[in-house]
Amino acid sequence: MAEPSDRKAEEFLGILSDRIEELLEVSRLPQENPQEINFDDYQKFRDMMGECLSFLIIIERRINLTGEDRRKRLLEQFDSLTVAVWSILLDGSLSFLTVICEKEFLPLGTRHVFVQELRTLYDAEQVLKEDKYENYLMANVVEQRDKAERILNAIIDRAPQLLNLG
Repeated sequence: MAEPSDRKAEEFLGILSDRIEELLEVSRLPQENPQEINFDDYQKFRDMMGECLSFLIIIERRINLTGEDRRKRLLEQFDSLTVAVWSILLDGSLSFLTVICEKEFLPLGTRHVFVQELRTLYDAEQVLKEDKYENYLMANVVEQRDKAERILNAIIDRAPQLLNLG
């Protein structure tokens, strides 16, 4: 019989799975209208991203409180969802950053977006490099991770010029 923490962990994993679907939809918004940065959509993406990342922390704690026999299965599901979250964040951040980098004249507030997306790209690239996630990565995620690393390196090389948006 499942312990209360086991049931709570399973319930939270289900909720996270639903939130990941919503995050995926929001992450695709820059691709739908690349001519303009929609800061409301961007903020929704960032808010959902923060929610999913915070929820990962809560879920991991719950899983660690579960019985040993169920922990392994829950951790596998958790790792799979972790990769899904970070993959979507990587893709969404790349989309927003691509829109930003292609602009000749950047709108007010772009520096904030740029700095946040740089951090997200870096974090996603670092997390998705971890060996424990290797079995959960799809080929396109590995390609996105490599693309993020190239973009990140190019941006870091140009950062002094790009960060002076004032």
